Amino acid sequence: SVFAVVFGLFTAASCEKPDEVIVVESLPREVITLVQTHFPGVEIVNVIKDYSGRKSYDFEISLKDGTRLDVLKNGQWKEVSNYKKGVPSSIIPASILTYVTENHAEALVISIDRERGYDVELNTGMDIVFDASGNFSRYDY
Repeated sequence: SVFAVVFGLFTAASCEKPDEVIVVESLPREVITLVQTHFPGVEIVNVIKDYSGRKSYDFEISLKDGTRLDVLKNGQWKEVSNYKKGVPSSIIPASILTYVTENHAEALVISIDRERGYDVELNTGMDIVFDASGNFSRYDY
């Protein structure tokens, strides 16, 4: 019934905890390692524990250099962006970095997003989609 669906939606939504600002020291070691590895010496200025359910959460991290990261508790990044200076090449899978370098030499990767595959945004306004293995899939206009 429609009532059951609507009630289910409200119940699911009410299970979600509100996001909370947390101190850097309470981040899992894996998350700290990710930041220190790819952004050495760059200060973490803000961390939000972003809940997507009662126990499910990830971390939204802002760095002093303008980088924003969305990171799982195991230290695996979901999204990395820096619209001013670009995303560090160390965080971009090698096959994607090679493709961008060979086909868009003057461009900067300003955002990379990982879900089923990779969605890469360049500072030229171009969006490129790669599969989960990092193989070119298509341009997204």
